[in-house]
Amino acid sequence: MFFKRVFKPDRRRQNRQLLNTSVRVLTESACLDALGINLSELGMCLFAIANLALGSQIQVEFRMPRSTELVRVSGIVRHRALYLYGIEFLAGSYRDAGTQGDLVTTTGNYGLRS
Repeated sequence: MFFKRVFKPDRRRQNRQLLNTSVRVLTESACLDALGINLSELGMCLFAIANLALGSQIQVEFRMPRSTELVRVSGIVRHRALYLYGIEFLAGSYRDAGTQGDLVTTTGNYGLRS
């Protein structure tokens, strides 16, 4: 039996970089650990054993690739497939987690240039 392979063009607005790092997800009611799968300037895919509702606003805390800098970004849950979540970052929400909420410019690309 032969299967047809139909490759569709990528729908994403930005290329994503593979990521395999610990992520902390902060919601209004809980703080939980997750695994970051991939990352772009506009969002992240993560694995979390949780029940995050579509459209809910969360904060994601993680270390930048090739860096020791811990950052916290606000985002909205845009996609869910079992325990995989697609998070869209909110514009202007990038902050250094060590600064207790001081906003940092978001004109950079989260250090993801290839």
